[in-house]
Amino acid sequence: MFTSVKFRNFKSLRDYTVHLKRTNILVGPNNAGKSSILDAFRVLGAAQTFAMRRNPTPLTIGRDTISGYEIPQSQLPISLENIHTDYHSEHETSVTFQIENGNKLQLLFFENSRCVLVADNLGRQIQNTSSYKRNYPLTISIFPTLGPLEEEESPVDPDYLRRWQSTRRSNRLFRNIWYQNRSNFDQFKSLVEETWPGMTISPPERHGFNPARLTMFCVENRVTREVCWAGFGFQVWLQLLTHLQAARDATTMIVDEPEIYLHPDLQRRLFLLLKSMNKQLVMATHSSEIVNEAEHDEILLINRTRRTAKRVGDIDGLQEALFTIGSGQNIHLARLSRGRKILFFEGEDIKLMKKFAARFGYRNFENETSITVVPLGGFSHKQKIADAAWTFEKVLRAEISIAALLDRDYRCAEEVEEIARSVPASIPAFFILERKEIENYLIEPHAIASAINERLAGQSNRTRPDLTAEETTQILDQIANGMKSMVLSQLAGNRTRFFEGRTRRDPSTVFNEAIEYLDAKWTSTSSKLTVVPGKQLLSSLNTHLQEAMGVSITPTQIIRSLSLPNDCDLRRILAALDEFAATHQS
Repeated sequence: MFTSVKFRNFKSLRDYTVHLKRTNILVGPNNAGKSSILDAFRVLGAAQTFAMRRNPTPLTIGRDTISGYEIPQSQLPISLENIHTDYHSEHETSVTFQIENGNKLQLLFFENSRCVLVADNLGRQIQNTSSYKRNYPLTISIFPTLGPLEEEESPVDPDYLRRWQSTRRSNRLFRNIWYQNRSNFDQFKSLVEETWPGMTISPPERHGFNPARLTMFCVENRVTREVCWAGFGFQVWLQLLTHLQAARDATTMIVDEPEIYLHPDLQRRLFLLLKSMNKQLVMATHSSEIVNEAEHDEILLINRTRRTAKRVGDIDGLQEALFTIGSGQNIHLARLSRGRKILFFEGEDIKLMKKFAARFGYRNFENETSITVVPLGGFSHKQKIADAAWTFEKVLRAEISIAALLDRDYRCAEEVEEIARSVPASIPAFFILERKEIENYLIEPHAIASAINERLAGQSNRTRPDLTAEETTQILDQIANGMKSMVLSQLAGNRTRFFEGRTRRDPSTVFNEAIEYLDAKWTSTSSKLTVVPGKQLLSSLNTHLQEAMGVSITPTQIIRSLSLPNDCDLRRILAALDEFAATHQS
């Protein structure tokens, strides 16, 4: 995965850095620099293809000799005539790509449209194609800006198709792509039928000569027509699915304004399809629908007058992103009007909850885009839930379904029961976690051991064997034991607060009840891990792993190997939210 890209004197980007994550939605007004960023990936994709088939050679750069790859201009998908900012070719023009294993790839551009790729393997030299592929396990799939299909399309040779099929000429080559790739057409046909109900498609056929022509037909409601006479939206959808299928083996997908000609529902569906590929995604868009569906930290605000791209940090930043693309749409109201469902969620990390849903097969909730998720901002604001239900029902006369999920935190069983009894009948989907917080469900030794061993396997100088679940349990137990006094203080304080004014029992009795409760939990590692602060424990675990083994792990890595018993309360909650997501609101 790419972690950053640094531009120097490259097209409109004089000195600019973009930090990348798994999903990156590039947003900004016209001429902000989005196309320049994607063009750099286009050039790198072509340079990668070239480098994977050849050994590096000594190259003369000024007075220096370096090892690298001279990329022929005929192999590049863009013109290099205007590659230098303001045509200043006397300054260094370069793009440096950082990848997660610490290695770098650098594109250097010179006068006379010269392009060089340099592979920086942590200071070591790449010797051959095998070492290049081993140190740069990256494959880039380019989704170009698309348009309507040509009414007439002639066959082209394979080299021409290979060079231009991922460029802005792609829509002129659609029939050629499938004419030369017939072995995968059945899979493509199934994808079309699955995503566009009622439509089927046939492979392209060649007719005539001097010049020959390619034709391709689709059938909808028993009406057959050439694909160029289908609607523009369907034509673009066919091309997007073509590039989606071509990206099966890629590690990174580069997508340029896919929303053109697509209905808003198709824009949302496409975004979900792209995310479901589980690959790094770098997408430029002007679509308010896609911005609405994205998590706020997946959005990058692009402005070439700054030094770095700005990643959106909260819902206000997401609203700013909408304004930069010319949309005055309110993000909460847009989702609410579409889905008429609200989920109140304590904290910000609804993404983690959806990862749990994906792991255990709750697809309705995982893929639901019409639920408006409202961060509650803490247990103390729980009254907002009842207030919202009353307002929608009594004042606005709106049929809005409401669900809520709260952390248990350090609250005693009596307080949890009282809160549950006080919830209005209009909110049947109301849940309080049995464990301290959502992160506590990640603290499972077998899954954590698998995540640690996955990271250890990626170390080039690894010396230690795999960590066992038993060893992991000992580490977790040690960290949890260091938290016991703090947990007791919190449990006792919250229990005392709750019973104050509700009972005449002596405060010392209430305090002793908290001690007895914690002592019962402390009889096994598994039970004590349900009451300690999960987020803090995972942070302490990563500190220990970094110091002892030089690795750290993420919730996503843990979830990949996580198993929870069927009677776990999180499973029941996910099942209920899955049903809530599937419920249709008229």
